[in-house]
Amino acid sequence: MHVLKQPNVEKLQNRLVHGRIDRRRFLQATAAAGLAPVATSMAPGSARAAAEDLLYFTWSGYEVPELHQSYIDKHGGSPAWTVFDSGEAAFQKIRAGFQSDIAHPCINDVPRWQAGGVIQPIDPSRVAAWDDMFPSLHTMQGAMIDGDVYMVLTDFGLSSMLYRTDMYDGEETWMMMWDEQFAGRVCARADSAMLSIALKILGHDPINPTSEQIAEAADMARVQRPLVRFYWESQTDMEHAVATGECAVAYSWNESLVNLLEQDIPVAFAAPKEGAFGWACGLVWQAGSGADEGLVYDFIDAWLAPESGKFLIEAYGYGHGNQKSFDLVDPQTLRNLGYEDPMALMDGTTFWVPANPGVDEEMAQTWEDIQAGL
Repeated sequence: MHVLKQPNVEKLQNRLVHGRIDRRRFLQATAAAGLAPVATSMAPGSARAAAEDLLYFTWSGYEVPELHQSYIDKHGGSPAWTVFDSGEAAFQKIRAGFQSDIAHPCINDVPRWQAGGVIQPIDPSRVAAWDDMFPSLHTMQGAMIDGDVYMVLTDFGLSSMLYRTDMYDGEETWMMMWDEQFAGRVCARADSAMLSIALKILGHDPINPTSEQIAEAADMARVQRPLVRFYWESQTDMEHAVATGECAVAYSWNESLVNLLEQDIPVAFAAPKEGAFGWACGLVWQAGSGADEGLVYDFIDAWLAPESGKFLIEAYGYGHGNQKSFDLVDPQTLRNLGYEDPMALMDGTTFWVPANPGVDEEMAQTWEDIQAGL
């Protein structure tokens, strides 16, 4: 197995963790440097070999040792790992024959992966922190199928708005992105999330709307279009626009707040009165895995350790599946990120859970038409 050139990778990972580059640029940089996206730990001898008997398939930036330190402590090193840049790419790679042991997709991927026979159930009685997790993560749509647990949800984040506090001090509402005082200074996301926001404003189900409701939301999105500075795909581009004042309000994730506050940019992460959106991801056990079950559960336990959560919250701005993680973080940091009351947050957030495939397709096509000016 190829070992990455550690000095270069560590520098790139450090820039990723601290928001200097986004995931896409991390992958581009490692590819340009001729680095294969697979690595092994640097622990010596037999300890390293034992640790690497587990192969972890994840997003770039989530293989860092701070997110599985107790696994390293027990087995002498990190597992072997390889990265993907989207859940769809990961699924297709696995279907083509790639064999890992533990993978890290998001909740909306789970039903498809389960139906495709590429993952197997996880025994929650063997997950040490199971009872310390947010209860809603146990039952979130997609995590459990036909009575079996297929995903242990480890991390989540919010989809809301960043706004410049020196440019706005009014009510936090999704209608900020339709406010004409920000004409030409709205950074909207280049995907159908904007339709989901409109559906929420209109009081409709943003996950499984009817065709009539989608059409109503599309009309709202067309009204918004002249106000938009640009529809962003790169998180880095959006953050730069907010930092310079080019955009006063932007669709965003928690991580961007962390990145911009580090630069002393006067921003806040909105708690819109209509409720934020949220994503949730976690660990799944790949079918056909030949790894020792003890390694599998040790790795899950390491990810769910409160110390792992503390790092995730502070370095990435994302939430952690273990409630006890939040007790280790400075209260002001939690307030900045919108995590002051994590339980209430979980109850008030609309999570992106698996939707009807037909709805997804209709939303995507409608959004393409809007971006094309139709």
